[in-house]
Amino acid sequence: MFPLYDENKSRTRPIVTWALIIVNGLVFFWEFTQRFDPKIFLTFGEIPALVMQGKQLHTLVTSMFLHGDFLHILGNMVFLFVFGDNVEDRFGHIKYLLIYFIFGIGGGLTHSIVAVMYGGFDAFIPAIGASAAISGILGAYLVFFPRAKIVSVVPSFVFIRVAPIPAWVFIGFWFILQLLYSGGATSVAYMAHIGGFLTGLIMAAIIRLKSPTPKKVGRSSILTSPRFMTLRCEYCGERVPYNALFCPNCGGKRVR
Repeated sequence: MFPLYDENKSRTRPIVTWALIIVNGLVFFWEFTQRFDPKIFLTFGEIPALVMQGKQLHTLVTSMFLHGDFLHILGNMVFLFVFGDNVEDRFGHIKYLLIYFIFGIGGGLTHSIVAVMYGGFDAFIPAIGASAAISGILGAYLVFFPRAKIVSVVPSFVFIRVAPIPAWVFIGFWFILQLLYSGGATSVAYMAHIGGFLTGLIMAAIIRLKSPTPKKVGRSSILTSPRFMTLRCEYCGERVPYNALFCPNCGGKRVR
């Protein structure tokens, strides 16, 4: 499955998400003008053996903005575009930018640890790409908007169709694929995806648990009054007033 857009409109403009896409695009254009010189990847890519020795730690960040080819950056930026705006809306612009780097660093460290312990020669190959950070965004999205619909291209035997998929199904299927592919010989750093995803999932879960919950009203006669009736948001699952047009938690329009 490949995402096209989500039916979960954000309340604010995702200026940080747009900025990240633009910066990634500019860096990729610079790589192109340099004919993808291997020195770029050796200098700014994350080399696990060096990172685990405490050297070139800055590459945990710089490697997030490098991509190996057009399909690599296209896939990452589409995922960032589809899922990033709602997560940015939930965290706020500044916090979102901070956690984006935290997700990427978490995924990068996971990849480096596994590569040094079990990867052999992989420990000396530069890892590049924004996918670890974007995987963290997927993890956070799953926590905050599990019921949101992701309109996706879905292959079906000889046909390809476009269909809305619940976020928990789409992201859950994606994560299972990462687990399956991580066990084989591949040029993709799947452990970075897994590490970034789990970092985002855990951080978002902690933040959601700390969020204030509506206080309960004592008597059942009061709870049945229309003034206190609530519905459940289709996207994030939180209870909202029965007459609300928007969910105050995630901004989703439809409630049930």
